[in-house]
Amino acid sequence: MFNRSIRNLTILSLLVVLVALAGCSCKEYEDQILVLNNQIEDLQKEVANNEAVISERDQIVEELNRDFDDCKSENAVLVEKIEEVVMITVQDQLSYSASQFIVLDTMVPTLEVIASAIRSHPDWDVYVEGHTDDTKILEEYWEYFPSNWELGAFRAAAVVKYLTNDLGLPAERFAAVSYGPFRPIADNDTVEGRAQNRRVTLVMHKPER
Repeated sequence: MFNRSIRNLTILSLLVVLVALAGCSCKEYEDQILVLNNQIEDLQKEVANNEAVISERDQIVEELNRDFDDCKSENAVLVEKIEEVVMITVQDQLSYSASQFIVLDTMVPTLEVIASAIRSHPDWDVYVEGHTDDTKILEEYWEYFPSNWELGAFRAAAVVKYLTNDLGLPAERFAAVSYGPFRPIADNDTVEGRAQNRRVTLVMHKPER
């Protein structure tokens, strides 16, 4: 998105130059230049805003990596910068037991670090994504989770509830999403791959207000 804005700004600037070089002062060309200049001004504001968002994104990532290192959970948490968002992936060993959705004590220090970052950047909202492997739900849990869709949704919602109910963050800043087993990052044919696919991802993004 950011690169597209830069490209559009460059194209509009070239159009202004071409119109000006046409050497005509007629009203039609003057109007075209005015329109193009207005569009350039809007794009300049958009680029400046995107640069500010990216700068804050980098700050969030730096804070998270520092604080995860302090709480000794950095090896089980992946923090990524993707365009203008921050993606925090919590690996299986910190999150849930098989067919379970209750937040474990091992996950609490990680959520406290994430909550601190969210609290420090109040203009950023958060999508919490629940991901599962493709293993069939244990029969004893079918009443609650007919499929991995529901299990992923319960896991995402459990994280949101902990961040809001237990750690006091505003609920309106969150959305819980389930992708079930349909966005794997590893091979479900291996134990290690299934463990990687069982994860929760928190996506911090700055929405337009």
